[in-house]
Amino acid sequence: MQKYQESLLQSIHRQIESWLESETAIASEDLHRFLHSVKGTAGTIAMNELSETAGRLWDEAAAGKGHWKAEELRSFLYPLMKIAYEFNYGMEPFSDAFFLKEKDIPLEQPLILVLDDDVTLLRYLKDELERRHYFVVATVSPDQAIRYFHDLAPDCFILDLLIPEKNGFEVMETLQGCFRLKFVPTTVISIDRAKETRLKAFRFGADDFLEKPIDMDDLLARLERQLRRKRHLDRLLFVDELTGAYNRKYLSDAYRRVCLEKSRSSSNFSLAVIDLDHFKKVNDRFGHLVGDRVLAGFSEFVRSNIRSFDSLIRFGGEEFVLLLPHTGESEAVKLVDRLRDGFAKLDFGLRKELAGMTFSAGVAEIADADPELFDRWLEAADFALYQAKERGRNRTEVWSADAFASWDNRKLHIAVVDDDAIIRSLLIEFLKESLGKEVQIDAKAFRDGNAFLEDPRHADKLPYLVVLDGMMPGMDGLEVLKRIRSRPESDQYSVIMLTGRSGEEDVARALRLGADDYLTKPFRMKELETRIRRLIDRIR
Repeated sequence: MQKYQESLLQSIHRQIESWLESETAIASEDLHRFLHSVKGTAGTIAMNELSETAGRLWDEAAAGKGHWKAEELRSFLYPLMKIAYEFNYGMEPFSDAFFLKEKDIPLEQPLILVLDDDVTLLRYLKDELERRHYFVVATVSPDQAIRYFHDLAPDCFILDLLIPEKNGFEVMETLQGCFRLKFVPTTVISIDRAKETRLKAFRFGADDFLEKPIDMDDLLARLERQLRRKRHLDRLLFVDELTGAYNRKYLSDAYRRVCLEKSRSSSNFSLAVIDLDHFKKVNDRFGHLVGDRVLAGFSEFVRSNIRSFDSLIRFGGEEFVLLLPHTGESEAVKLVDRLRDGFAKLDFGLRKELAGMTFSAGVAEIADADPELFDRWLEAADFALYQAKERGRNRTEVWSADAFASWDNRKLHIAVVDDDAIIRSLLIEFLKESLGKEVQIDAKAFRDGNAFLEDPRHADKLPYLVVLDGMMPGMDGLEVLKRIRSRPESDQYSVIMLTGRSGEEDVARALRLGADDYLTKPFRMKELETRIRRLIDRIR
């Protein structure tokens, strides 16, 4: 029976692919004949889900138009392509399990950062940990691991000691300042069992040491213990370890208290979102330790120059929130501008090149004291910040309802770059269906790297999510990724690479070149959705 099923799936793939690649319209008679054939054959060879779907589509097509364009056909045949894809790769029919329901989307998964130059082990750890509901960011590059450590604030860090370009001790030495300021449980894995190696790892800041070969149950037990400790400490501490400002866990409770106070006093309050200008260049040029000192200096300056009832919260990276009770819009702008002028004159005592650093700010006056609207007001202030940056930086902008309404409909560009027409179509339709209600998506498919690189949307300077196949004729995905990361505005791109099961070297190269994540074909669509939602959350 299996050989007949495989034959039917190949036939379906060939027919749909030829239609999707066609520049001429497809006659309804051809579509009816195809669906009729699939319904009958699939039902005969025990592919009932496929048969029922083909039958339903046949009924719908019978009352439809005379000719179909390729794009119309892509949307119409999407349910059939989904089931065929799952059957083709030996997965269970998608049914309810194919989609992630909102309650199942694990955006709050613990984030584990793994650094190891052995791609086989890296992929094994990633697969095993994610099977147990951790979210894993894996890299073979020590420098990338250091950047991820600063940018993503992982819940745990696992690293090997023996890495050619920069060994684990050098990575830990670079991060020692961070280890002193924030608790990120760190596990060293190594084949070197010598006592002096283990002691050195602990002196450099390791919380645990695990010998290779790794027992997965042992590693999981250690991670669970470390995460319990971290959660306990996080609950106890509302202060950001690096800057001395409050952390984002404090923000929602503080906002509720200010809302309650407003309901008693009837005086409005304001929210300001602040972002240090060109901060990434500080990290890139002088290193993250210098960047950390700048952040700490900024926080100390602001906290010394605001009122006792104001609150400074580090929201993430170089972004801060000022909560200003009993403060209207004009007063808030004056306060923020005074801080901005003072900060530009600040001498950090570090390097003369850092003199004259600036920040941009967005302000929103809050008249509606409903704690449930907190996210909306935070987004409004963030929009004003976006305007300040667009208008030249080092300035303060105020939220306006009219401008915000148009910005609230901003797009997220998505590109699916794959030479397989079926995969392209599946991904485009799936992403529209699963994300289109939350984000305004502008999704396009490209059959090769050259077509993608010529996309005029690159000039928009909007967030751009790229799902990129590693193996394509002509320019392969790795070359496309290399060109993306060579662009001055490469930060606007988040890239998920699609790789084959045997493509370990491709995975290693993709991670070195700056891929944000990878998926191994075949993959479940809900797994892709999880990763894309995580990246979108990071983009926001």
